[in-house]
Amino acid sequence: MSKIKLITVLALLFFVFSTFPAQDKTIDSLKKALQNSKIHDTTKLLNIGNLIDQTSSEDSRFQILNDMMGKIAVKNLKTAKQEDLHTKYTKYLAAYYSNLAEHYKLKRDVVKAMSSIDKSISLFRSVKAYDEMNFVVINKGIFYSQINDKEKAIQCLFSALKYFEKSPDENRQEIIYINSTIATLYADQNMHEKAISYFRKTIDYFNSKKKLVGEDEYRLSEALINCGTSYLAIKKYDEAINYFNKALAYFKKTQNNIYTSVSLGKIAQVKMEEGKFQEAGSLLKEALTIDEDELSTANTYINLGDLLYRKKEYAQSESYLSDGFSLSKKINNLQLQEKAAGLLLKVSKENGNFKKALEVYEFQAKLNDSSDIEASKNALAQQQLRYDFEKKQLNLELHAERKTAVKNNWLIALSGALLSALLGGYFYYRNNKQKQEITLLEKDRIKQKLLLSQMNPHFIFNSIDNIQSLIINQKDTVAISYLDSFSKLTRQILENSSENYISLEEEIDMIKNYLSIQQLLYDDKFDFSINIENISDTESIFIPPMLAQPFIENAIKHGIRNKIEKGMIKIVFSLHQEKLFFEVIDNGVGFNDENKQPDHKSMAMKITRERLLNYTRNKDFEIISENKLDSEKKVKGAKIIFEIPYICEN
Repeated sequence: MSKIKLITVLALLFFVFSTFPAQDKTIDSLKKALQNSKIHDTTKLLNIGNLIDQTSSEDSRFQILNDMMGKIAVKNLKTAKQEDLHTKYTKYLAAYYSNLAEHYKLKRDVVKAMSSIDKSISLFRSVKAYDEMNFVVINKGIFYSQINDKEKAIQCLFSALKYFEKSPDENRQEIIYINSTIATLYADQNMHEKAISYFRKTIDYFNSKKKLVGEDEYRLSEALINCGTSYLAIKKYDEAINYFNKALAYFKKTQNNIYTSVSLGKIAQVKMEEGKFQEAGSLLKEALTIDEDELSTANTYINLGDLLYRKKEYAQSESYLSDGFSLSKKINNLQLQEKAAGLLLKVSKENGNFKKALEVYEFQAKLNDSSDIEASKNALAQQQLRYDFEKKQLNLELHAERKTAVKNNWLIALSGALLSALLGGYFYYRNNKQKQEITLLEKDRIKQKLLLSQMNPHFIFNSIDNIQSLIINQKDTVAISYLDSFSKLTRQILENSSENYISLEEEIDMIKNYLSIQQLLYDDKFDFSINIENISDTESIFIPPMLAQPFIENAIKHGIRNKIEKGMIKIVFSLHQEKLFFEVIDNGVGFNDENKQPDHKSMAMKITRERLLNYTRNKDFEIISENKLDSEKKVKGAKIIFEIPYICEN
């Protein structure tokens, strides 16, 4: 049973259970042994707990054993009269819920996993088992970090750290483990200065010990590499080299070739940043001679590709990067895949290998989409957890109010009933309001995802087909120009869709790239212009991202697509009386065309209207649509204008 100190196991039972990992039939043998009435239930639980510790949570037998432990603990907890037995069974039940949380984590059931963790913490607290309780709190913090709720992860870890620091001499191992975990969290958030301070606490602890025993040297070296990596990230190369060299010395001494290769690769990265390519090459070649597994080999190949790219030896660079890329996909290492793909895209362009560049770009798009979907799941999980917690708190408060009212006399009961009704109405209103806010947050997240649908497969594949056609027709310069615009546009949409506000300059740049791609798709059937009126600094004005794009798309699709003569799209951003307006004008068929009826409005435009209403909080907000008429009252185009909410940096 994890993190609980257990007494020595009976020799006979230990002999029976020790064969568990190797034999599937052991579960049946265990069930028979548990039916032996001569063996006390605490002894049975003790041995089940030991077996759980020896079994991976991914093993199907893990959950079978945990269910056994839970059933025995629950059965005895109901009848246990002695205080010491009640405490033991409570601890085992708490351990059951802690293990159950691991099962739900594997199934990606965030709400049930967190609920199980909270039950475990509550049970340990009820019997004042504060050490065990805080170990679960640490696991809760790690789980929060896995779903990208870094703020709550830090809160949990510091809560546990505060507890263990009350007796620092007795809990040094626990304190160091928490410090190391906090450091890793800070590093993940690119808060490297804070990460370094906690990595150094871990390093100082091991250096202060008179003798390093067990895995102490390994853990010290791991902290040295992590600390060096944070120094590398903030470009403090001397400090980074110092820590990497210390780690390298230990791993060479213990003949740990995998981590020796990692250390050599880290030092090589520093040398590359310093422009010392020859030294970096020697280190990477040394790493290549000792690589034992696909992970370290892939890492070395990618580092060699990076080095050769910096040296402008593009052909060799592409060879190493391709090998590293293939290995990273084989072992499903996303971090290495991202690094290799980014470098391969650059090298392929330099080599004129546009087919390879397109393949890598398509892979990057899928990788970014997968990351964004995962981030969306994590955000939704966070909202669900907050909703469940707040709902539970409200129910507890209501229950407490009702319980208090019953104890009062009739007069107080009448007053209490009235007060309870008022409170109930208030809490009911508050609960509904919270539900609405959570729904709005989830809806906004869905809208952000729908914004990404502007880069739909039809648009992507048409763009790629057109670029490929340019390459086939040997229009390489034009192809590279459009490929750069397409790459930049995709990156902008993926990055900006998660932001609430971006600068007006970024929005304009994204519109330019979008219109350039549309010109290619429509065979240059239209020209465009973007005008800025009464705005001196577009970098200091911030607006919600991608509000204009659906209306521009509509002007192209329904306004000028079927025109024989060349079309014109005019975009205007103007500031009048401290109000920012967006205007799109085309010389197309106007709003009387049958394709421009209300039923044909795109989903993107509907969502944009809702977003604008949500941002402005103005019920009178409207989007003005009108035809442009010539002197003879004939339609010569269309215009849409609306106010955009904005924030001024000043």
